[in-house]
Amino acid sequence: MYERWLQGDASLFDAFDHEIELHPDPAADWVGVNDIYRGHDGVRRYVAQVYEAFEDYHPEVEELLDAGDKVITLAIEHGRGRASGATVEARRTAHVWTMRANKAIRLDLYLDRAQALEAAGLSE
Repeated sequence: MYERWLQGDASLFDAFDHEIELHPDPAADWVGVNDIYRGHDGVRRYVAQVYEAFEDYHPEVEELLDAGDKVITLAIEHGRGRASGATVEARRTAHVWTMRANKAIRLDLYLDRAQALEAAGLSE
């Protein structure tokens, strides 16, 4: 799925419920941290904000963890600030996907893996 995202493949949305909710980490101050992005259009809006803020953004998946109805992606996120040109590498990020009927119904993004694992009922 991450490869399809990076390639701009719209079929990636086949894996998302039409009412998916995306919740960014409040510590990620470069996005609307109080926003909840709803539905396919909301996810598209969030992704557009990511690419507006960063050039050459790409997540590097390190590990996938199964936690029942949740899948946790442990990742390193790479990019370069579009305005500053500064290289960014977020080394301990996690994405918690909540699944139902083989579709993602919720995505919670975390800059801190320990918080993500705790939220998913796991620990480091």
